[in-house]
Amino acid sequence: MAILFTPALWADEVADRTAVEAAISALNTSLSRPDLFTADFPDAAELRRFEVQALVLGEIPTSAGTLVISREPMGEATWYPAAPITPRFVTRSVTFVSPDTAIVVATHERQSVLFVVKNENSSWRLASFRVLPEAQTKAAP
Repeated sequence: MAILFTPALWADEVADRTAVEAAISALNTSLSRPDLFTADFPDAAELRRFEVQALVLGEIPTSAGTLVISREPMGEATWYPAAPITPRFVTRSVTFVSPDTAIVVATHERQSVLFVVKNENSSWRLASFRVLPEAQTKAAP
């Protein structure tokens, strides 16, 4: 009997995993969308630090490119498009701890980030956010 229900459960998990990854990807466009967060999301200030850090360091990707014009008479102009825009938050793993709660490990640049994502009213929303410390290696005595 359990074998008959397995494909339906698998389809739900795949759809939920896709929706969770979409919620994390949405952070790359705007960190201030209230529909991405639960009502009691406690880490808004910490999350905005990533947005401010990107502005200060000039890391906001643009779609501009470079136009190079030859100095020769009747020279050519060559357009070099900018590098493709890469997402800042990249999902590395999604683990469901209950049908309506998932733990997501993502990266932001080279930093690991942990998200708790909850399903509220058929919409996956961020409930918590933590920056994970870098792994420390211990020297052998």
